[in-house]
Amino acid sequence: MNVLWEGFLRGISGVLQIAAIVIPLMIVLEIAEGNGWLKKVNRYVAKPFRGIGVSEEGVFPLVVAIVFGITYGSGLIINHVRSGQVSAHEAKIIGTFMAIAHALVEDTILFMVVGAPLWLLLLPRLVLAFLASYIVHRRGSAALGQGNDS
Repeated sequence: MNVLWEGFLRGISGVLQIAAIVIPLMIVLEIAEGNGWLKKVNRYVAKPFRGIGVSEEGVFPLVVAIVFGITYGSGLIINHVRSGQVSAHEAKIIGTFMAIAHALVEDTILFMVVGAPLWLLLLPRLVLAFLASYIVHRRGSAALGQGNDS
């Protein structure tokens, strides 16, 4: 019985830790969106992602995944797809990028602490993420184009 109680308490602790991160983040995001700050930031951040087929709406969950990790980013992309802000094809592009470059900030900080060089931590993952996402974008665009010609 003691094991069950300890497991329950650890589960509650985990939920509270996640809530301590997510609730303030959501409050800040709502304030930023309400004041129009989110659109301004998105406009600047979206520029490098246009070439791989990601819209301004799709950049936000991508940036969240890069900074906070794939779990938070995935939740946002699911919400964006359900609300129609992002197409299924764009979700594949974003998912490809997120799979390669998720938690980029967190991982980089952790590995820099043990002495890894910054360029070696960032450059290969970003280049690979952009390249793989571009391939997914081009293949999807070609498939969509061929479907329209038939």
